Amino acid sequence: MSKNYEKEVLKAYNNYLAYFLENDMEGINSLVQFPITYIADGESKSLDAFPIKPKEMMESKQWDTTIDTNTYTHGVNSIKGHVISSGTRIRKDKSVIEKYTAFYAFTKTRDGWKMYAISSVIQD
Repeated sequence: MSKNYEKEVLKAYNNYLAYFLENDMEGINSLVQFPITYIADGESKSLDAFPIKPKEMMESKQWDTTIDTNTYTHGVNSIKGHVISSGTRIRKDKSVIEKYTAFYAFTKTRDGWKMYAISSVIQD
């Protein structure tokens, strides 16, 4: 695994995360290769729009921030990379909303690394 590819994929993921936290759908969409595969509970969907609206998710969960995050690449080569991220989402009063693990698949395009698949698990 090339360290440069790892850095490039993690940079793309970190840009995605920054856009997500800013509710910047244009920014998010700039990092996605559509259609994107969304792996939900028991099914996968090929979508022409990003499956999550950050603002709606934050409001519905009363999500303030995420703590105890752990993000790393789990397999990268010159054309494909996987990112795994986990953490704990909390409210402003620091109460726990949920613990999650998410998977992101990226592919190298002429315009840089783009996300083409996403899945998350909310832990019981």
